[in-house]
Amino acid sequence: MNEAAEGARPKARRAISQGDFNRILTGVLGAGVLVLIALGAAIVWLALKTGDYNDWVDRTYVAQRRVVAFMGAVEQAETARRGYLLTSTPAQLAGYRAARAAAKVELFQLAEATQDNPVERANINRIKPLLAWKTKVNDDSVALVAAGRREEAIRAFPAEQALQPLLGIRKVTDDMMAEERRLLDQRVERQKNAVRLLTAVGLSAAALLGVLSLVSMLAMRRFAEDLTQAQGALRTLNQTLEQRVEDRTADLTRANQEIQRFAYIVSHDLRSPLVNVMGFTSELEESMKPLRALIRWIEERDTDGRLPGQVKQAVDVDIPEAIGFIRSSTRKMDGLIGAILKLSREGRRVLHPERLPMEPVVEGLLSTVKHRVDELGGEAVIEGTLPDVVSDRLAVEQVLGNLIDNAVKYHSPTRPLRIAVRGSERNGRVVYEVADNGRGIDAKDHERIFELFRRSGPQTQPGEGIGLAHVRALVHRLGGVITCVSALDQGAVFRLSLPRVLVPIEGLSP
Repeated sequence: MNEAAEGARPKARRAISQGDFNRILTGVLGAGVLVLIALGAAIVWLALKTGDYNDWVDRTYVAQRRVVAFMGAVEQAETARRGYLLTSTPAQLAGYRAARAAAKVELFQLAEATQDNPVERANINRIKPLLAWKTKVNDDSVALVAAGRREEAIRAFPAEQALQPLLGIRKVTDDMMAEERRLLDQRVERQKNAVRLLTAVGLSAAALLGVLSLVSMLAMRRFAEDLTQAQGALRTLNQTLEQRVEDRTADLTRANQEIQRFAYIVSHDLRSPLVNVMGFTSELEESMKPLRALIRWIEERDTDGRLPGQVKQAVDVDIPEAIGFIRSSTRKMDGLIGAILKLSREGRRVLHPERLPMEPVVEGLLSTVKHRVDELGGEAVIEGTLPDVVSDRLAVEQVLGNLIDNAVKYHSPTRPLRIAVRGSERNGRVVYEVADNGRGIDAKDHERIFELFRRSGPQTQPGEGIGLAHVRALVHRLGGVITCVSALDQGAVFRLSLPRVLVPIEGLSP
């Protein structure tokens, strides 16, 4: 006994350890995946930041080139001016004018390149008056030469104050270059830090991915062992599953057939006494004829009024009224028994799927009620295109025909009748709708109307309450679903959903 207990303990510990292992493994993998997602988000963010830093470094290089280009244009203008003072050649004059224009363009582009930097904007504001001063001095000396007073311009050259604005421009551009170098060093350092951090995060993500791969391999190995065990159990189960399914299907088939036979037998047994009641009622009605004749003969000879009035009341009124009640009740009972037999026979009928072109089918059904619709001043139409279906023709025609008949039967007297049949395809199924603008159905009765012998609203039309119950039974046999959307005095929409292709199961019915 102790040995058996000792042998059972390791198995229990192993089972507990396996469960704990699975929970721990799931937690580790979950946490690792979350961390990996966070690292991936960090990598994306760092990559974007690195791109931003690269853009800022490129902007700094562009600004430096603009400073150099601007100062080059200023120096070139000064050189061309001096050459023109010495030679008075048109080429030197053209060179001066081109360099002067280029200096203005370069200054504008420099301002555009450094507009995001307040320090550089201040430097640009310092340059503008210096450049205007320098340009005026240069233009004055050029104008003297152009007027033939070159000697005067040359004598004025050493005394002019052109050197001061030029030195000022050089000083400002040196300050601008120093500012751009400072920004370049700062932005390059940020760029390097971002790259180093991106590399570190990427390596961390790679290492974590490797760890998760190892853990996943371990998990897959453990799960493979569990799967092998489960497959063994599944094979054992499958050996008996098919037989169990066949046995249960046979049981269900037998039960269904018994229900159908029971309904048929009960209906037949109910009809036999009903026929007797109907026969005896007819005999009773025939027996009333000589009784009435006797009452008339007595009345003709009863000069003293000795015939009681109750006798005449019973013969002329009470008994015919009772016979009428018996006849109406037996007719109703006969209709109900017929409905039960109809449902029973429908359950036994074998379905025969075939491709149904639905538009001709529905057009034929609408043509059968056209004269009644015309009498009501209404219309019955097909809206859009109706998708075809592979199903049992008789069942489909009975379903749609019943819905169309109900739409005519329960029309609203306050407006012209309109019936619309439409269809669509949804997720491998076909959906048909029969919509009308009739008197509508209360929301609380949307399910009740599909129950056997149940009706909704005022009972102003003849019927036993079996039509929609029969419809739902047929729809279920076709593998479909039928629903109702309606409100009082707002019409009704019956929506029928069927499989595109019917695969009947022999022996089974609702």
